[in-house]
Amino acid sequence: MKYANEPTYAKYITGELKRFDERNTGFSRGAAEGDLYTLMHEKSVRNMERMAPGKTVFDHARWVSGRTVDYILRQNALAREGAPIYNAKLKLKNTDPVKLSQIIKETALWLGADLVGVAELNPLWIYTHWGLHNVMYTNAASEGDPIDIPPEYRYVVVMINEMDYKPIHLTPAVEYETDIMYSKMGWCATSLATFIRELGYRAIPSGNELGMSIPMAVDAGLGELGRHGLLITREFGPRVRISKVFTDLPLIPDRPIEFGVWDFCMQCEKCAAKCPSQSIRYGKPTDKPNNISNREGVLRWPINGETCLAFWAANGTDCSNCIRTCPFNKPDGRLHDLVRWGIGNMPWLNKLFLWGDNFFGYGKKGNADMFWMK
Repeated sequence: MKYANEPTYAKYITGELKRFDERNTGFSRGAAEGDLYTLMHEKSVRNMERMAPGKTVFDHARWVSGRTVDYILRQNALAREGAPIYNAKLKLKNTDPVKLSQIIKETALWLGADLVGVAELNPLWIYTHWGLHNVMYTNAASEGDPIDIPPEYRYVVVMINEMDYKPIHLTPAVEYETDIMYSKMGWCATSLATFIRELGYRAIPSGNELGMSIPMAVDAGLGELGRHGLLITREFGPRVRISKVFTDLPLIPDRPIEFGVWDFCMQCEKCAAKCPSQSIRYGKPTDKPNNISNREGVLRWPINGETCLAFWAANGTDCSNCIRTCPFNKPDGRLHDLVRWGIGNMPWLNKLFLWGDNFFGYGKKGNADMFWMK
């Protein structure tokens, strides 16, 4: 099946794809089989009792507090995802897609997104059923309920929120930067959905639920897929979280981009080497899955979600070592901007760029105790 704007993500596709069941994701299986989240919480409590570095009561408090807004929004606004709430009486008359796309992007940035793009919605990226992981956080559905995004929702607005560079370097200590991003994601998605509804159009906000965010972000021109299975953006590397809004508002899709990520990841294996659970594949990409948590027919480095989440449970908190050690994870700066340009334009120097990343000690774990003393 061809689409008007064939997504660049199609370059990874090696076979006939079917929609993926969210119940088979590593997160949902971890919640259903042995409840690894309960085990992670129990280990977190033990870490606090023994004042483990980076896993103290202060770290735990910041971790949980950061997600407050996300929990509230999921139980309220996101619980109405399927409801066609829109201003039909005063529906916008001027529907110039070019102008509307500009307004939507400006509004998303005003609401707090750091990057925003638009893609024509590929139905293959929509999950077939709700998984337990996202059902745990929202009243929108029950595990196993089918997911059906009506065909009139032709577009998806994809938003990026940047995670702070410094806290990421504490991982695998309590990595609270991720959780406050969920609150920012929830705010951006639900607020932009309200904006679109007030224009008289339909909009469904979404964080991780409903569909695969990374392929949508690739289609929306926001980044490329990395060895660690994460989106790598030109501006922030993999240090990002993704939210999205499905809509029938007429928009202009953005063009996917390439800036050397795939070729660089073919040579760089830092995320695989530093993964504590060895859940990231070395060597060449493959279209063969590790288990049912991966989908077939996609050429990439499939992540072993089972071993990854098992480490989370043993660690007492989540882990972002793959983000911390990724050479694309850099703050703004002329030198870093120059290297990014070089990766995209002079790939024959990738080994030199990788050597420099190691030589200057990027990606090393920070001192979690010093974070609270600064």
